[in-house]
Amino acid sequence: MARIFVTPDRFFTGIEIHPGAKIGRRVFIDHGMGVVIGETAEVGDDVTMYHGVTLGGTSLEKIKRHPTIKDNVVIGTGAKILGPFDIGSNSMIGAGSVVIREVPPNSTVVGYRAG
Repeated sequence: MARIFVTPDRFFTGIEIHPGAKIGRRVFIDHGMGVVIGETAEVGDDVTMYHGVTLGGTSLEKIKRHPTIKDNVVIGTGAKILGPFDIGSNSMIGAGSVVIREVPPNSTVVGYRAG
C-alpha cells in the first residue's frame, strides 16, 4: 500500500523515501530534489537535510544496511552517508561530504570521513 503513495510523491517532489525507512518528528527537507532515504535508514527528530542528500546502503543483503541519523543533525547539500552506522546527535555533515564511518555526537564532518 505504501508504494502506491510513494511513487507519485517521488515524481512530484523529487524525494525518494523507502516505505520501510523510519522518520522522526519535525524532519525538514529543504529543496528536496534528489534526496534518497533507503529502506533500513532511521532518521531522528529535528533533523534538517538539504537537496541531493543520500542515506544509502552498502549491501544487498536483507540486514540493517543504511545509516541511523540521531536527533538534531544537519546534513548539507549533496552529502552521501553510506552504510549501517550512526550519525551522533547534534552533528553537522558538510555539503558534498561522503561519510562511510560512524560520527560521534556533537561533531562536524566535512569532506571524506573514512576512518
